[in-house]
Amino acid sequence: MKIVITGEPGVGKTTLVKKLVQMLGDRAVGFWTEEIRDKKTGKRTGFKVINTQGQEVVFASKFFTSRHLVGSYGVNVERFEKVALPVLEEAIKAEKDKVVVIDEVGKMELFSRPFRELVRQILHDPTKRVVVTIPIRDVHPLVKEIRRLKGAVLIELTLENRERIHQDIFQLLLTSLR
Repeated sequence: MKIVITGEPGVGKTTLVKKLVQMLGDRAVGFWTEEIRDKKTGKRTGFKVINTQGQEVVFASKFFTSRHLVGSYGVNVERFEKVALPVLEEAIKAEKDKVVVIDEVGKMELFSRPFRELVRQILHDPTKRVVVTIPIRDVHPLVKEIRRLKGAVLIELTLENRERIHQDIFQLLLTSLR
């Protein structure tokens, strides 16, 4: 089972993923990304990646100098890979009772070629259960490919459905784990 979650920026995709990870417990393997905000101004200054093993690192920041830019954020691909890739490699070898969580396949993450390759490998493995988030717009051929993934359940997260949808997705995953 592949569940693809999309939605406008800020609608709650990462919040949904974190709820699902909490509900799944040790059956979840993967990562999510979170905003970093300045404590005084509340303005966003970057992003960090956190994996299900508890590792985290800032991988995009207004204060990073990088050849990889998304808006005003410099992206440190190596930092992202150090935290995200090991759990995706683990997911490939994981038992069938695991759910792979990938939040998100977005512009910043897509700078990593190994990431793109692992995501494709996981998504095209019929034995893998996956929850993956993608931007609302096709920012890369891989995002378009994921949106059109045969047999996947595509869910658009909205302000109207975001409070209750995690229960529906969790039930879908539980059913597929039996």
